[in-house]
Amino acid sequence: MRTLVRATNWVGDVVMSLPAVRALRAADPKGDLAVLARPWVADLYRLLAEIDEVLVDTSKAPDADSKAKERLAGEIRGKSFDRAVVLPTSFETAWTLARAGVPERIGYRRELRGALLTHAVSHSLAPGEHQVWKHLRLAAAAGAAPPAAPDVSWPISDEVRESARVRLNAAGWKGGPFAAAHVASFAHAAKRWDLGRFAAVFDALAVRHGLPVVLLGSAGEKSVNGEAADLAKKARVFDLSGATTLPEALGVLADATLFLGNDSGLAHLAGAAGTPSVVVFGSTDPEATRPWDGPRGDRRPVRLAVVRRRTLCAPCRFAVCPIDHACMKGVMPEDVLSAIEDVL
Repeated sequence: MRTLVRATNWVGDVVMSLPAVRALRAADPKGDLAVLARPWVADLYRLLAEIDEVLVDTSKAPDADSKAKERLAGEIRGKSFDRAVVLPTSFETAWTLARAGVPERIGYRRELRGALLTHAVSHSLAPGEHQVWKHLRLAAAAGAAPPAAPDVSWPISDEVRESARVRLNAAGWKGGPFAAAHVASFAHAAKRWDLGRFAAVFDALAVRHGLPVVLLGSAGEKSVNGEAADLAKKARVFDLSGATTLPEALGVLADATLFLGNDSGLAHLAGAAGTPSVVVFGSTDPEATRPWDGPRGDRRPVRLAVVRRRTLCAPCRFAVCPIDHACMKGVMPEDVLSAIEDVL
């Protein structure tokens, strides 16, 4: 059987889809399992032993022309896949695979795309049910047996770790324990905790634990990271925003003593790496989108603390708060520091 998984587009969803990918591999250990992914997450899938091939969807790249989508469909058609499992719920992802003529197409019946799928699954997540089960239900629809305990643990090679240390050294790190942090959220301002409060926690980590802080993020988050670094008065802060690939960021997180951040893809990568993590939640629902904290396949202890201040309007899932951002303003540095002591 030749199976194509149309991957999710965001880093956190990549991590949450790992149990589904592993279930598909376990159901057909001798078959071919490929992934179709956007460029920014393709390198993460290339790290997985379960995946035989990664195809890259560049049809929405800035330099893509009007024929890019048709060329993508043709590339998929030429691979002669027997079936596709479509993890995203967009119309376009289902259209591409139907246009490519993949005989069996399994996905959620949303955005008027039911006719494009040969097996349209009703969206059945209960309120507060974790998103990891959303992907696993599609794997089950493809004949895979869902695991009793989903596992998102991510084995990290020596090569990835060494590449990450090269980036750390280039930023000025001289070795020793450190905390990794992600203080920005380029697509979701409502998820951001106050930078001054992050800086206060960084200073406390330096005083209490002697930990410097390594800031991660995209090139577009460099100005936010710079502001947070300037606000810290006692902590040594190294900024790696825009300086790492996602596999290298995973390697940095694997070496970190602690991860601290907002609800973001890097928080999920930290959880997958097994790093003790403290994640501040506001506008989003930790029941559904927290880093998965089920048992790990490598049997390492899971150490995750979610910090939030409950308000009547949260979770709203707005990208920008239309009122007073009370869900985030109610979280104090002392709340986060207490959670850090718990996970450490």
